[in-house]
Amino acid sequence: MRQFDIKTLVPAITLVALCMTGTLFTTEAVAADIVISQKGKKFVPKKVNAKVGDTLTFVNEEKRKRHNVYSKSAGFKYLKIKKQKPGDRDSVTIKNAGTAVILCALHPKMKLTVVITK
Repeated sequence: MRQFDIKTLVPAITLVALCMTGTLFTTEAVAADIVISQKGKKFVPKKVNAKVGDTLTFVNEEKRKRHNVYSKSAGFKYLKIKKQKPGDRDSVTIKNAGTAVILCALHPKMKLTVVITK
């Protein structure tokens, strides 16, 4: 019968346990927080790529202007933020795939395109 040294056996058992529980290697995607700035009556950036489960965080970096973020795109009407005062930071989690056009009710020329994959 072969004998094992405790110094090599404990790390080997630990490695096997970590692999079995998924702690060491994981295939789960981590949701991203995509920050969109609102400054100069523009969304920055103007287009983003995202995945279902990611969060869009809208930051009003204006000194005096308010913003009112929303989407009229089919399936994306939940992507709306209350009126934001300067300095406000609000987030929305993406629920479905597709392309959403985000607008500002107070500044009609503001437009953001979000392309969302699963």
